[in-house]
Amino acid sequence: MAKQIILYFLLAGLSLSRASTVQADRSNRILEGDIAYEGQFPYAVSIQMLGPPQTTNTRGHKCSGALITLKDVVTSAVCLYDFTQTVPVPINLTQYRVFAGAILLTNDTPDRTRTISDYVIHPQYTGPPAYVNNIAVIILTMPFSSAIVKPIALPATNFAPADFTLCNVVGWGAYNRSTAYLASTQLRYSTKYVYNQDLCTRIFNSIDTSLNILPSMICAASYDLRTSNCFGDDGNTLVCNGVLTGVLSVGHNCELSNYPEIYTTLSTTWIQTISGAGQTFSHSVFTMITMFSLVQIYLSS
Repeated sequence: MAKQIILYFLLAGLSLSRASTVQADRSNRILEGDIAYEGQFPYAVSIQMLGPPQTTNTRGHKCSGALITLKDVVTSAVCLYDFTQTVPVPINLTQYRVFAGAILLTNDTPDRTRTISDYVIHPQYTGPPAYVNNIAVIILTMPFSSAIVKPIALPATNFAPADFTLCNVVGWGAYNRSTAYLASTQLRYSTKYVYNQDLCTRIFNSIDTSLNILPSMICAASYDLRTSNCFGDDGNTLVCNGVLTGVLSVGHNCELSNYPEIYTTLSTTWIQTISGAGQTFSHSVFTMITMFSLVQIYLSS
């Protein structure tokens, strides 16, 4: 406990000293992330633009997301807007597809791509600069095969990981500053830890040009101080203890920092009304329950 208290105040001092440099930037990527191995994050998806961008090795990657069923994807609401115009407009779903089931974007065989049937943006999404309820659900025209993907578990309604809980963030965003606007062809991941919510609120809410931290948000910071979200990482999912915990809303502008990034927490009830996805057990918990049941059957026989 004493070590945690000391670490808390060290983080507070470091973060407050850099508060004036923080910006809410919409272009996010996993900078200097580690390369994932095949099957490590079977829920990860790439949301891709069709047409000419498909001829590149990055296959028109725009955003990331996570499968919560074989047919439903959770991502950031900003991913479903076109920002090339003066005013953001909703994307044309016929001009996009979803890729999953492999770590290489070029491994886009027909069984790893699906077109989009519909999408639903959170009804209380505000857009920039506040980014309140920056979350959406994409519905695919056909489900992926369970042989190549595995949906991630949704959190229980009262799920709240403790401060300093280690979590993973995955995506295909740019991975170094020299190619800051070019997505990675390989899936990459970084380790984050859950940042104290009160401290995060104090830091951001004290900056006039920053968004306010609300209960619908969760803060997480780089564990190793060498990774940052970058271009193409909007929609990256924060997974803690095997549970989908948040969706990237505001990261750093490809800058390495001890400062926390902001994720939208999962509105499980709202998501379930759209997808029908349940609050599923993580694989490890399911395995433990299964083993316990088998032991009970054996002892009673």
